Amino acid sequence: KNKNIFSAIGIHPSEINEKFDKEKYKELAKSKKVVAIGEIGLDNKFKDERQKQVFVEQLNLAEELNLPVIIHCRMAYADVLEILKDKKLRGVIHCFTGNWEEAQKYLELGFYLGINGIIFKFDINKTIKNCPLDKILTETDCPYLTPPMAGAERNEPIFVKHVIQKIAEIKKISFQEVASATTKNAQKLFGI
Repeated sequence: KNKNIFSAIGIHPSEINEKFDKEKYKELAKSKKVVAIGEIGLDNKFKDERQKQVFVEQLNLAEELNLPVIIHCRMAYADVLEILKDKKLRGVIHCFTGNWEEAQKYLELGFYLGINGIIFKFDINKTIKNCPLDKILTETDCPYLTPPMAGAERNEPIFVKHVIQKIAEIKKISFQEVASATTKNAQKLFGI
């Protein structure tokens, strides 16, 4: 047993055909290794109205269990924000690709921004530059979104170092400062 391995539970919007069984997820969440509900959210790539219902049900579970959420949002910014604004939740906006104005709205709700290999595909430099370091999490999103300098097709957790380096360059601070802060942010959010 590795004491540094934790999990999140939830139904991703691409898997919306699976029925959300609240009692099953409550049972899973009893494990001390479960530290969040996620990756959950809305994805307009998948045109299914059930997404909102399942998303809200999972947010309600997170509130009930006092667990943070890992939010997936693709082409659904306004809808996700509308749903989150009336909730008392903490969490991270996974794989953030929005602009600074969108980022500010999530930050106002107390959310962190998750930055991963997408930083090499989308220009989110202004957002990273302006976002307080204590509101950024680094992510791998394995096996996808491999940083181009990794020299591999499949993403691995070790490659998060490239994301950290890019954030450090944008913010004009050291690699170690970013690594230390984002580690502390994850520990705080997930209670690990």
